[in-house]
Amino acid sequence: MLPYKEVGWAPVKRLSNRIPGLPEKVEALHWHEQMFTVPEQAEMLFSTDLVKNQGFVFENVLGLQFHFEPEADNVREMVANDCEYANDPKNTLHQTGADILAHGVPSKNQEIMFLLLDYLLDQTN
Repeated sequence: MLPYKEVGWAPVKRLSNRIPGLPEKVEALHWHEQMFTVPEQAEMLFSTDLVKNQGFVFENVLGLQFHFEPEADNVREMVANDCEYANDPKNTLHQTGADILAHGVPSKNQEIMFLLLDYLLDQTN
Protein backbone atom coordinates (compact mmCIF):
# COMPACT_ATOMS: atom_id res chain seq x y z
CA MET A 1 0.00 0.00 0.00
CA LEU A 2 1.29 3.43 -0.90
CA PRO A 3 1.06 6.35 1.54
CA TYR A 4 -0.88 8.26 -1.14
CA LYS A 5 -3.27 7.70 -4.02
CA GLU A 6 -2.59 8.10 -7.71
CA VAL A 7 -6.00 8.96 -9.20
CA GLY A 8 -6.47 10.73 -12.52
CA TRP A 9 -4.76 11.09 -15.87
CA ALA A 10 -0.96 11.06 -15.90
CA PRO A 11 1.77 9.93 -18.26
CA VAL A 12 3.43 6.55 -18.04
CA LYS A 13 6.89 6.04 -19.52
CA ARG A 14 7.80 2.97 -21.54
CA LEU A 15 10.96 1.33 -20.17
CA SER A 16 11.26 -1.60 -22.56
CA ASN A 17 11.16 -2.20 -26.31
CA ARG A 18 9.85 -5.73 -25.78
CA ILE A 19 6.46 -4.91 -27.30
CA PRO A 20 6.90 -3.22 -30.71
CA GLY A 21 4.99 -0.04 -31.46
CA LEU A 22 4.42 1.23 -27.93
CA PRO A 23 4.99 4.98 -27.60
CA GLU A 24 7.73 6.28 -25.29
CA LYS A 25 5.18 8.13 -23.16
CA VAL A 26 1.38 7.97 -23.02
CA GLU A 27 -1.43 9.32 -20.84
CA ALA A 28 -3.18 6.63 -18.81
CA LEU A 29 -5.91 6.59 -16.20
CA HIS A 30 -4.65 5.85 -12.70
CA TRP A 31 -7.06 4.79 -9.95
CA HIS A 32 -5.07 3.15 -7.17
CA GLU A 33 -3.09 3.40 -3.97
CA GLN A 34 -1.32 0.08 -4.32
CA MET A 35 1.98 -0.94 -5.85
CA PHE A 36 2.99 -4.44 -6.92
CA THR A 37 6.37 -6.11 -6.84
CA VAL A 38 7.71 -7.04 -10.25
CA PRO A 39 8.35 -10.80 -10.50
CA GLU A 40 12.04 -11.75 -10.74
CA GLN A 41 12.01 -12.98 -14.35
CA ALA A 42 9.70 -10.20 -15.55
CA GLU A 43 10.78 -7.13 -17.47
CA MET A 44 9.67 -3.67 -16.34
CA LEU A 45 7.50 -2.20 -19.06
CA PHE A 46 6.09 1.06 -17.65
CA SER A 47 6.88 3.52 -14.85
CA THR A 48 5.89 6.96 -13.56
CA ASP A 49 7.66 9.54 -11.42
CA LEU A 50 5.29 8.78 -8.52
CA VAL A 51 5.11 4.99 -8.68
CA LYS A 52 8.06 3.11 -10.14
CA ASN A 53 6.35 -0.23 -10.77
CA GLN A 54 3.57 0.55 -13.24
CA GLY A 55 3.79 -2.36 -15.64
CA PHE A 56 5.68 -5.53 -16.45
CA VAL A 57 5.75 -8.28 -19.03
CA PHE A 58 6.71 -11.91 -18.48
CA GLU A 59 6.18 -14.43 -21.28
CA ASN A 60 2.41 -14.30 -21.90
CA VAL A 61 1.62 -12.29 -18.75
CA LEU A 62 1.16 -8.54 -18.65
CA GLY A 63 0.74 -6.67 -15.37
CA LEU A 64 -0.48 -3.06 -15.42
CA GLN A 65 -1.07 -0.72 -12.48
CA PHE A 66 -3.05 1.77 -14.59
CA HIS A 67 -5.80 1.64 -17.21
CA PHE A 68 -5.70 1.85 -21.02
CA GLU A 69 -8.98 -0.03 -21.44
CA PRO A 70 -11.68 2.42 -20.31
CA GLU A 71 -13.79 4.21 -22.85
CA ALA A 72 -15.56 7.49 -22.05
CA ASP A 73 -18.65 5.72 -20.66
CA ASN A 74 -16.46 3.60 -18.36
CA VAL A 75 -14.69 6.68 -17.01
CA ARG A 76 -18.04 8.39 -16.37
CA GLU A 77 -19.20 5.31 -14.42
CA MET A 78 -15.97 5.21 -12.39
CA VAL A 79 -16.33 8.86 -11.46
CA ALA A 80 -20.07 8.56 -10.77
CA ASN A 81 -19.59 5.53 -8.52
CA ASP A 82 -16.28 6.37 -6.83
CA CYS A 83 -15.72 10.14 -7.09
CA GLU A 84 -14.81 10.42 -3.40
CA TYR A 85 -11.77 8.23 -4.07
CA ALA A 86 -10.45 10.85 -6.49
CA ASN A 87 -11.37 13.76 -4.22
CA ASP A 88 -9.37 12.36 -1.29
CA PRO A 89 -6.64 14.81 -0.14
CA LYS A 90 -4.14 11.90 -0.42
CA ASN A 91 -4.57 11.96 -4.23
CA THR A 92 -1.16 13.16 -5.42
CA LEU A 93 -2.47 13.89 -8.92
CA HIS A 94 -4.88 16.46 -7.42
CA GLN A 95 -7.59 15.76 -9.99
CA THR A 96 -11.26 15.89 -9.07
CA GLY A 97 -13.89 13.77 -10.74
CA ALA A 98 -14.73 16.77 -12.92
CA ASP A 99 -11.07 17.12 -13.95
CA ILE A 100 -10.89 13.43 -14.86
CA LEU A 101 -14.02 13.67 -17.00
CA ALA A 102 -12.92 16.91 -18.67
CA HIS A 103 -9.60 15.33 -19.71
CA GLY A 104 -11.29 12.76 -21.94
CA VAL A 105 -9.89 9.40 -22.99
CA PRO A 106 -6.83 9.77 -25.22
CA SER A 107 -7.62 8.38 -28.67
CA LYS A 108 -4.29 6.51 -28.71
CA ASN A 109 -5.21 4.37 -25.68
CA GLN A 110 -7.41 1.94 -27.59
CA GLU A 111 -4.64 1.43 -30.16
CA ILE A 112 -2.16 0.76 -27.35
CA MET A 113 -4.54 -1.69 -25.70
CA PHE A 114 -4.81 -3.59 -28.98
CA LEU A 115 -1.00 -3.67 -29.32
CA LEU A 116 -0.73 -5.18 -25.84
CA LEU A 117 -3.44 -7.75 -26.50
CA ASP A 118 -1.93 -8.69 -29.87
CA TYR A 119 1.43 -9.20 -28.17
CA LEU A 120 -0.15 -11.52 -25.58
CA LEU A 121 -1.95 -13.46 -28.30
CA ASP A 122 1.30 -13.89 -30.24
CA GLN A 123 2.96 -15.31 -27.08
CA THR A 124 0.36 -18.04 -26.77
CA ASN A 125 0.76 -19.28 -30.37
